[in-house]
Amino acid sequence: MLRQLLLAIAGGFIFFFCVSPLGATNERENLSRGLSHYIMGLLYDFDGDAEKAVEQYREAAKHDYTSYAVHLRIGADYARLGKLDEAVHALNLAAQFNPEDLQSHYLLALIYSSQQEFSKAANEYEVILKHYKTLDPENTQVYKYLAQLYYSQNKFDKAIEQYNSILSYEPKNAEVIYLMGSVYLDINDRPKATELFKQALTIDPEHEGSLNSLGYMYAEDGVNLDEAMDLIQRAIKINPDNGAYLDSLGWIYYKKGLLQESLSELIRASQKLEDPIIYDHLGDVYYHLKKKDDALKYWDLSLKLLPDQERIIKKVENVKSGKELNP
Repeated sequence: MLRQLLLAIAGGFIFFFCVSPLGATNERENLSRGLSHYIMGLLYDFDGDAEKAVEQYREAAKHDYTSYAVHLRIGADYARLGKLDEAVHALNLAAQFNPEDLQSHYLLALIYSSQQEFSKAANEYEVILKHYKTLDPENTQVYKYLAQLYYSQNKFDKAIEQYNSILSYEPKNAEVIYLMGSVYLDINDRPKATELFKQALTIDPEHEGSLNSLGYMYAEDGVNLDEAMDLIQRAIKINPDNGAYLDSLGWIYYKKGLLQESLSELIRASQKLEDPIIYDHLGDVYYHLKKKDDALKYWDLSLKLLPDQERIIKKVENVKSGKELNP
C-alpha cells in the first residue's frame, strides 16, 4: 500500500498558492516570503530531499497557513518519510482548506489502508466517489463502486440505494439485480432475495450467480430440491470448476438424504476451494455417515479458517461429549 502511495506522490501534482488581493504592504510581503519557501520546498522535493522540503513547507505555512497546497505537500512528504501520523494531520488540513481537491482524500485513503484503519479509508473513498458521482451522474460504474463500498461497511440500505440508482438507468442489468438480491440475502430478507434472483434469471437465464444463489437458498431451506438441483447443474455447466457451485450441489444431495453422492461432490468442492462452509458441510456428512473423527476433523478445519462460529463450536462440543446431533 505504501508503494502505491509513493507512486502517487512521485506522479506529481498540480498546485496553486493562495495569494490575497493587493492590500497592505506587509501582507503582500508575508505572502511573498511564504511563496519563496514553498518554491524552495519544491526544489528540494525535485532533488529527492523530503526532510528539507518539509522544513521549507512548514516555513511557508507560517506565512500562509490556509494554503491547502502547502499542507498537501507537507502531508505527501511526511508519508514518504514514514511519519504517517504527521502526514494524516497535514492532509486533513489540506482537505479542510480545499474540500474540492481529491488528492488529499486519496492519499489519506492509502495511508489509512496501510494502517489497517479500513473504516477511515472507506470514508475517504466515499468522498472521492461522491465527487465523481456529482460530476457524472450517469456513470453507473461509480454507483457500483459506492454500493460495494457501503456493502463492505455493512451499510446495506445505502448499498441498495446505489443499486436502485443504477437500475433507474439500466433496468435490465441482471448483474446489478443479482447483487442487490445478495444484499437482501445478507439482511435475511429471503423472500425479496428470491424475487430478485428470479428476476435476474428472467433477464439472463444463464446468469450463474443467480442460478447458484437461488438453488442454494432452496437447499438451505429444504424446499424445491428438484428445482434447486436443476439450477445448480445449470450453473456448473457454465462454470464446472467453481467450488462454491459444487458445494451447493453436494448440499442438495445431503438434503435429499443421498450421503455418498453428497460426499463425492463436497470432496470435489474442497479440492477447488478452501472454504469454511464447505468444511462444515463435509463435517455434517461424515457425522451422518457415522464417521465422527472425520466430522470433527473438518469442523476443526472450518473453525481454523473462520473462528468463533458458535454453531460449529456447539456441534463439536456435543459430539465430543457423546450427544447425538439432529439430522
